[in-house]
Amino acid sequence: MKKDKIFILLFLLMLVLHLAHVLEEVWGKFFMMEAVLGMGWFLMINGILWCIPLIILCFLIKGKYYSYILAIIYSSIMLINGFAHNVLTLITGRYYKGFAGGFTGIGLVMIGIPLILILWKKIRETSHNKDTGI
Repeated sequence: MKKDKIFILLFLLMLVLHLAHVLEEVWGKFFMMEAVLGMGWFLMINGILWCIPLIILCFLIKGKYYSYILAIIYSSIMLINGFAHNVLTLITGRYYKGFAGGFTGIGLVMIGIPLILILWKKIRETSHNKDTGI
């Protein structure tokens, strides 16, 4: 894979971690699943939220400028999500039937940071090329 396309691989890893994160939340009985939504609604909403970045991925592969911005937004949300699960688990001391999702949350943070930085650099390069006509 070309060096300039590494963000595609990182985005795919983020998608896999996102799916694993939802599965970890189900396994660990994330409190919102049972207390607020119920299993069916929880899975349906998360399924939809997982499909949106798949659409973003299609446009990332095509190199569309706006897809970089949308990918940064998605990656930022996943980074915050992963960080929040861990912080709230540490604060409350509750993983099971609490803030399950911390294990995959670590991965979301570890992939999110470099992905956001690479995408930000890609946006700057793309906007520079638009400005200069290159």
